[in-house]
Amino acid sequence: MKKTVWAIVGAFVAVAVLITGVLVIRSGLSTPTTQEGSDSHHHGDPLAPQDATPSEVARNALSVIFAWQPAQDASPWDALHRAEDLVTGPLEEAAATSPTPAPAPPSEWAAWKRGGDTLTAAVTVTEDPVISGTIATTTAQLKQVVLHADGDSTPYMTMTATVTLAQDSDGVWRVSNYQLRANR
Repeated sequence: MKKTVWAIVGAFVAVAVLITGVLVIRSGLSTPTTQEGSDSHHHGDPLAPQDATPSEVARNALSVIFAWQPAQDASPWDALHRAEDLVTGPLEEAAATSPTPAPAPPSEWAAWKRGGDTLTAAVTVTEDPVISGTIATTTAQLKQVVLHADGDSTPYMTMTATVTLAQDSDGVWRVSNYQLRANR
């Protein structure tokens, strides 16, 4: 059971990382922007949890955790590590230190690596968060897609996540836990 949990966590981490990269590249927010007649300015990280709602943090965290890059990553844990700023509690501890032994990646990992494939995760928060003090709970739909080097894509997994977030003393929300249920 422990291997299964790490495999799921690792899978989520990789997808989230890939999505983060795609969002940064597509939005152009990774570089300073200049407008005619104005001073140069830099936009903040669109995935930073500061000033983000629980829904935004849940969506961003799951997107990073489930964005996988098999050609660069040893396992899906690398994606969880990339989401370290978006998680707290046990998830933050898991993201901070590579587990020993490393979690086994999905059986398709080697083929994805050989093919130069990446996985992305589209996450939609499907219910408004229920907030009780410094704890929020919401539900999200997560769809992983394999992006092939030749430009094709293949659906991989669709899951429903129940996401719990905790708010710190600075008012910043971070994901503290999530539970996944595969959609049939």
